[in-house]
Amino acid sequence: QRRMIRFTIYTYQFKPINAPIELNMFESTVDVEQSMERKQEIFGSFFKYNSKLKFKSNNQNYDYYVVAQHEGIIVMKLANNSKLVHEADFNRWEEDDHPSLYVIIDNRKDKQIMAIENRQQAFSDTNTVARIIQEGTEKMLLDYGLEISIAAKFHTHEFWDVEAECQDGVASVKFKFPYPNLPVISDLVGEYYKEVAKSTNSEPTTILTARPNERLTLTPGDPLVENMISAASASGKLIMMRPKGQRKWKQIGLKTFVYEELSETVLNNLDQELIANKWHVIIQFLDRIKVVYA
Repeated sequence: QRRMIRFTIYTYQFKPINAPIELNMFESTVDVEQSMERKQEIFGSFFKYNSKLKFKSNNQNYDYYVVAQHEGIIVMKLANNSKLVHEADFNRWEEDDHPSLYVIIDNRKDKQIMAIENRQQAFSDTNTVARIIQEGTEKMLLDYGLEISIAAKFHTHEFWDVEAECQDGVASVKFKFPYPNLPVISDLVGEYYKEVAKSTNSEPTTILTARPNERLTLTPGDPLVENMISAASASGKLIMMRPKGQRKWKQIGLKTFVYEELSETVLNNLDQELIANKWHVIIQFLDRIKVVYA
């Protein structure tokens, strides 16, 4: 029986650094605008096919091996550093262990998707893997004047689930939108926010606040509200909601992560044989990933 590998779906996005950048002796200036135009090409260059490389995160090194790279799609394995405890004849000893998991990166034009395998023997949380990759590539992107953020997509229904829990209604909702670099998400936000973000080099935030003693009118199907929820959920930006009569904000976007499955047989021995039909299944898997999940 074939085993299905479960992946948590992330999106990664870029932002220009609007600050002085320390350059090496061979370069005098960084054209950040040009870097933004080449962002995916630059990012893809960090993953060399058939290479064993290292990410540095929290002063630790994590080995990663690029299993396959083809037409903007990268399949790699990331290993953790741990100890395995053995016991025999009442003696106990430790050995170094480096359990790994798969990461599939869709770096095709305007895709920017990362699928991280759920394998607790390697990493207890896929967010840890996202942080390692983010911190590891951030140091390299700095030379080009770019930042990267990697965040898990979530289902839009989580917003309405939390709203339904607010028995006295909602006093405030806070949306944060990413810097425009991925058209399928930026188009949900609209031209106004895109222009504001670019001219101020910001991640625009919208706060909806009811008048004193009143509650917000939040109606499912309202295109303005739905587009804001969709943009936030598609980019993994947490939404904050404050129930009426309370001071504490609820976080939306931590409970309904998006999962997709791929057969383990497709990834087995991929580094030895980039078989056309295997690669076709990987492309189908990536093409199945939606921008917005209800």
